[in-house]
Amino acid sequence: MLTLNRRTVLATLGASLLAGPVRAQGRLATPEGFAGQVFVNERGGVRIHTYMAAPQGAMVTSHVVETPSGLVLIDGQFTPASAAELKRYLDSLGKPLRRVILSHAHPDHWFGFHHLGRPPVHAGPIAARFLAENGAKVVAERQADSSAPTIAGVITEGSETIDGVELRFRHVLDTEAPEITVVEVPAAGAVIVQDLVYNKVHMVVRRQIDRWVEVLRGLERGATPLILAGHGEPASPADMGLLVRYLETVKPLLTANVGKEAEAKAIVEEMTRAFPEFRMPPLLQLGLSRALKA
Repeated sequence: MLTLNRRTVLATLGASLLAGPVRAQGRLATPEGFAGQVFVNERGGVRIHTYMAAPQGAMVTSHVVETPSGLVLIDGQFTPASAAELKRYLDSLGKPLRRVILSHAHPDHWFGFHHLGRPPVHAGPIAARFLAENGAKVVAERQADSSAPTIAGVITEGSETIDGVELRFRHVLDTEAPEITVVEVPAAGAVIVQDLVYNKVHMVVRRQIDRWVEVLRGLERGATPLILAGHGEPASPADMGLLVRYLETVKPLLTANVGKEAEAKAIVEEMTRAFPEFRMPPLLQLGLSRALKA
C-alpha cells in the first residue's frame, strides 16, 4: 500500500498536471519568473489578488484584499518556494499587512507563514485551538521547514470593516475540514471559500460528503459571482455543479471501501478517468488514505 506524506505528495504533484485549458475569472497578472500564477479581480472599487501556487505547491491559493492603505491576507501557502513568491508579490504591492487570516487548520495553508516573516494570524475557534495545541507537533512530525503560527485573535461570525472595506465572516463546519472560515467581500461581489472549492483540482476528500455537497449547492444558487477557491483558479457559481458531481461520484466508491485502504489507488484511477479535466490526483489519494481507514 502506498504511504503518503508531505514528501511523497510533493514528489508527485509536478508530474500530475493534466492537459486542458481551465477557465478562470480575473486578469492574469503573474510577475515574470513566477512558477505560480496571479489573478486580479477588481469590482466595486475593491481589488482582490489571488496567488495560486505551482503544482509542486499543491495549487494552494492565497488571497489578498487590497484596502486603500493596506492588505488583508487570507492563507499563507504550503511550500517555502510558493511562500517566497507570495512574499515577493505582497512586497510589490507596497502596502502593509493590516490583517492575516487563516481559513482552516490544514498545514498546506499555513506552513508558509513561517516564510512570510511569521505574522500573527486570526483564525476561527476550531483552527485556533488546534494550532495552539498541535501546531508545533504537526511541524515536528512533518519535519517541515516551518513553525506554528502565533494566533493573534479568534474570528467570530459577523461583519467587520477594515480600512473602509467590509468583510463578513462565517464558519462552515464538517466539510473538507472540521471548520472553514469563509470571508465574503460584498463590495467586490466575492466570497473566499478556500477548501470548500477545488476548481478542477482533485479533492482531499473526507467522509462528510453530504454536508459538503449541500454547501456547494448553496454557492451554486447564490448571488455572489466570484468564488475564490482554496486550490485552483478563481471560480463562479456555474462551476459548482461539476464539483457536486465529483463528490457524488466519489462518495459511493469511498463508502463501499471503508476499511480497505489498498483500494485507494483503484478509486483514484476511476476518478481520473471520469474527470479527466481535474488535475493532481495525488491530492485525492491523500484524502482517501485517511478516509478509508476503518
